[in-house]
Amino acid sequence: MANILSVEGLTHHWGDIRLFDSLYFGLEEGEKAALIARNGTGKTTLLNILAGKLVADEGYFTIRKGIRTGYLTQLPVYSAGQSVMEAVFSGENEMISLVRSYESALESHDQALIAKMIEKMDAANAWDYENRVKQVLSQLKISRLDQPVEQLSGGQQKRVALAAVLVEEPDLLILDEPTNHLDIEMVDWLEEYLGRNKATLLMVTHDRYFLDRVCNSIFEMDNESLYKYNGNYSYFLEKREERINQRNQEIERARNLLRKEQDWMNRMPQARATKAKYRIDAFYELKDVAEQKTEEEGFSLDIKTTRLGSKVLNLEGVSKSFDGNMLVDDFSYKFVKGERIGILGKNGSGKSTLLNILTGALNPDKGVVDAGETLVFGYYRQEGIQLDESKKVIEVITE
Repeated sequence: MANILSVEGLTHHWGDIRLFDSLYFGLEEGEKAALIARNGTGKTTLLNILAGKLVADEGYFTIRKGIRTGYLTQLPVYSAGQSVMEAVFSGENEMISLVRSYESALESHDQALIAKMIEKMDAANAWDYENRVKQVLSQLKISRLDQPVEQLSGGQQKRVALAAVLVEEPDLLILDEPTNHLDIEMVDWLEEYLGRNKATLLMVTHDRYFLDRVCNSIFEMDNESLYKYNGNYSYFLEKREERINQRNQEIERARNLLRKEQDWMNRMPQARATKAKYRIDAFYELKDVAEQKTEEEGFSLDIKTTRLGSKVLNLEGVSKSFDGNMLVDDFSYKFVKGERIGILGKNGSGKSTLLNILTGALNPDKGVVDAGETLVFGYYRQEGIQLDESKKVIEVITE
């Protein structure tokens, strides 16, 4: 099957920094892909190039003829005084154009034109299009459709932009952080929407669970190059580890061989001159590999830790209510060393209450919280922490 999007040798710099070098990849029709990389490595830049908002330093990309593209940027821009509905209907898909033409026909009072547009609206099943648009906005919790967009919060403006892209019904969706500013219910709805939508998708997101459920392929940008994994995020983690281990082994082998070749290169020039040129060329290729880093360099702090025993934290029948509102009801759980757990819930459903019970900051109404003797909590609260401004940063971190 021919690619809906093909990228050929894209290279781009930010000032003197090369973000990516000679990228080659393609997206098949219906593919749902995520772009993953460390912050600052050019993910948004690449999306801007593919959306036509930025020109690459080198290389090019092609989108199959007739394919309509919808782009959600991190920072949407609106016209002054534009209402929510006007912003959403500012797109250029066939359905929006048809609705606009029908409204213009009504304003013209040209009966022949109106009849013609009614016929087109019937053929396109466009009569409920505005209702479908309102349903999308409702799912994203945007209710005042006549409100100027400039009066909305930054998060609401991003959701209006997301709605505008979705209702355009493009063939290729390019989404930059679509779940930012969405609550759990909105994320669940968007996940289901993208799952049943036939559009090809390329997105950047830091929500690994959303990515895991929506995407069937992953592109990883690393060291100015691009690697593709045909699977979801869990598959990516497994295969990425294999790739890095293999690369590290190759570097170690190159370093071992380099030591032997270095002895040969250090001999008298006359001796080298009698050797084959290919061996000298191979030496420098080997040197390039051997000088690569097997792991990323980073700032490391020696932070005091306490050895953790086998017992972590056990909850038995824990309940807690406030003013008759039950937030935690007969909850039991045994925490295991090494677990990584996320607590999800609507605002006011008791997430912080549960954390306060776990850490001993709040006593339950019923039940038992049994912590291991050597357990030490690191607790970052919503309200932050109180800092001694007379102390140095390093003293605060390591105390």
